[in-house]
Amino acid sequence: MTLPLLFLTAFGPSAAEAADDGNGPDAVGLEAIVVTGTRGSRDRTVTTSPTPIDVIRGDQLASGGVGLKEALDKAIPSLYIRSSHRNNNDSVMKPTGLRGLSAGHVLVLINGKRRHNSSLYQRTNEDETGVNPVDLDLIPVSAIERIEVLRDGAAAQYGSDAIAGVVNIILKSNDHGGEAITSLGQYYEGDGATYKQTWNQGFALPNDGFFNVAIDARKNARTDRSIDATDQFYAPLADGSPDPRENLNRRRSYGGSPEVWGVNASYNAELPVDENLQLYSFATVAKREPTVWHNYRRPNSVNNILEIYPDGFVPKYTFDEIDWELRFGGRGSAGAWSWDLSSGYSYNRTKHGVDDTLNASLGPTSPTRFLLYTWKNQEWTSNLDLSREFELAGLAKPLQFSWGLQHRYEKYEIQAGDPASYAIGDYVFSSGPLAGRAAAPGAQGTYQIGDASAAGAISRNNYSAYVDVGLNPTQAWFIGLAGRYEYFDDSAGNVAIGKISSRYEISPTLAIRGNFGNGFKAPSLSQFIGTDSTCTLSRLDGVSQQVCSQRVGVYSALGQALGAQPLKPETSTDFTLGLTWKPASNLRFTADAYRIALRDRIASTGLLSGTAVSQILVAAGLPSYYRVKYFANALDTRTHGLDLVAEYLQDAGRWGNVRWSVAYNWNETEITRIHDAPAILQGLGLTLFNRQKQGYLTVSQPRSKLILGSNWKYGRFGADLRLTRYGSIKELENNPIYDVSYGAKWLTDLALSWQATDALTVEIGANNLLDVKPDAKGFPGGNPQGLPPYGYVSPFGFNGGYYYANVKVSF
Repeated sequence: MTLPLLFLTAFGPSAAEAADDGNGPDAVGLEAIVVTGTRGSRDRTVTTSPTPIDVIRGDQLASGGVGLKEALDKAIPSLYIRSSHRNNNDSVMKPTGLRGLSAGHVLVLINGKRRHNSSLYQRTNEDETGVNPVDLDLIPVSAIERIEVLRDGAAAQYGSDAIAGVVNIILKSNDHGGEAITSLGQYYEGDGATYKQTWNQGFALPNDGFFNVAIDARKNARTDRSIDATDQFYAPLADGSPDPRENLNRRRSYGGSPEVWGVNASYNAELPVDENLQLYSFATVAKREPTVWHNYRRPNSVNNILEIYPDGFVPKYTFDEIDWELRFGGRGSAGAWSWDLSSGYSYNRTKHGVDDTLNASLGPTSPTRFLLYTWKNQEWTSNLDLSREFELAGLAKPLQFSWGLQHRYEKYEIQAGDPASYAIGDYVFSSGPLAGRAAAPGAQGTYQIGDASAAGAISRNNYSAYVDVGLNPTQAWFIGLAGRYEYFDDSAGNVAIGKISSRYEISPTLAIRGNFGNGFKAPSLSQFIGTDSTCTLSRLDGVSQQVCSQRVGVYSALGQALGAQPLKPETSTDFTLGLTWKPASNLRFTADAYRIALRDRIASTGLLSGTAVSQILVAAGLPSYYRVKYFANALDTRTHGLDLVAEYLQDAGRWGNVRWSVAYNWNETEITRIHDAPAILQGLGLTLFNRQKQGYLTVSQPRSKLILGSNWKYGRFGADLRLTRYGSIKELENNPIYDVSYGAKWLTDLALSWQATDALTVEIGANNLLDVKPDAKGFPGGNPQGLPPYGYVSPFGFNGGYYYANVKVSF
């Protein structure tokens, strides 16, 4: 094999490379021991598991100059990140889903224990589900030993949210040594400079125990992909000629990634007391302060007061976030039973603010900085898990029997900010081209809370019990049975679900596997009380226009008047059928087809307006021109797809070894039913889920994703080259003539590493090496704001190429 040929086909770690036997990069074999998907003490590997599982090693996550979510996106073909560049919290906490479903349909575990959710809920047009999912970026990458991704419905085993799959993050447990990694990089266009510093260290505890600590710190500068605006900024002079300032800088919007500063830390510890008892604990803590630049507010607009900003302004949305989780537990044995008892508490709080802004409706006396609101999410989860084996006549292996109990307390809270941020003032322009028009209400630049009555808190308790059984009628045939019952003391009510899984070895190298079950996702507390208000320039039917909207809570008086109903759980039925083939220790193929039917799916309604809506708004003290939306059980969907993975570890002789891989996902979601609008809205001809919203579910995600490549190791030198193809997507509008299509794109990632000494490794590389960007979006009538000329639904963003360098010191 020649070096040029290798570089044409080589690629870095992916889902296909994910499975490893744990013996290092030069090991021959493609298997990893996994703990996700089945309970009990019997070891299983990726190919002997009855469910499709990918394993991503911690060193893969640390390479590549990207964050944890981006590393998973480059490894798992069925994982999807919506790379939002909207000017809100979704541009920081990017929604991440599996198999075409949302982030709320993926359960995240740490060391097998449920991870808490963020207080940030999703509210962009593209992913307006209202869920407050787990934020993976608040977990230090340097703490992670490996990640096991179960690509199958597992709610019957693990509880609510596991409809599309489970991400189980296993923390490092080494009791000595460690490493520090320094990473620097920036985008080809000279912005978005990134600095990251990580550190991990293991310490020994008595009785062969361990205490492992990790810290990650990072600073990301913002990017800007805006272009020159086509709109008029200033009012014409008295003689009708253009204002000379129009000839100055026409690029005033700031479309791109935000500035982010953050630090994450964790520990993972275990202390054996004796052979029947081990005490354990782990914790994470994070601090994050992003700043998101918004679109330019023109001087001669209802959004601005000339006395404050004579040349217009660019608001800056900020939030201050703290997050922590602490868990203690013990595990051991009592007779034939193995047991695990633990309890953990978590807290996430974000303070949302906006700087360099104003509330134009308050006139020249408006403040220019506001605290908008504060979101809080608290969870307290306790688990008891028991497992043992039974020798039963007629079975080829002992029956594995597990059962357990769980209690979870959740509380979600919204606190009001400065009253001036959501005030609806009475300022009216008295002169100039806007004379007689009312100024826009609310703080410019992001969402407001609406009013003080929108603040509040909601809490609930959840009690659940499960049974999990694994048996082998023959040596070649495994059957898994799981059942779960959950009780919520709110409108989610009671849910009973089950799952059957099976794997049959046709031959020592070939096996068939499949699963069938049902699942559920309880409504997020944020979906009940999530509320916001904004007046902003929005694109409706291909035209940028000023839109004022109000999201109302399900239980609010306004929501009830508009027909909002208490939310029910989303329920699912899922089916998977697959094959695994391992003809040699260094060659493996898996193929898994799946189908997920999801009922009572929760989503935001479209913007509701009309005479009846206006009358209700006026009665509630809001302007009649506002549009209203709320979260509802709005629709049913059906998703089906196919996962293919092939991997081969080649011994290239004196040229080292190469790990080749191909990973492919095809996925399609269709809407099978849209629920009827409430009676109060039916006479208006409105739908709960309009065409634009439907498009975000069905065609705004690529139907296919292909990852190709290999990882080459040659002595102290390594080379990774990854080729990823994202399929075409569409962005639908309510009027089809404004639909936009975006073609498929290939992205190339290259990394070269050199282990200078046993303790020092240097890596240089480029993500999106060829600087590929999405197709241009197009703006009918020009681009008045100078917004980035790309769509907001791109699966890989529009920042372009990024280069970086890493230095790792091991000790």
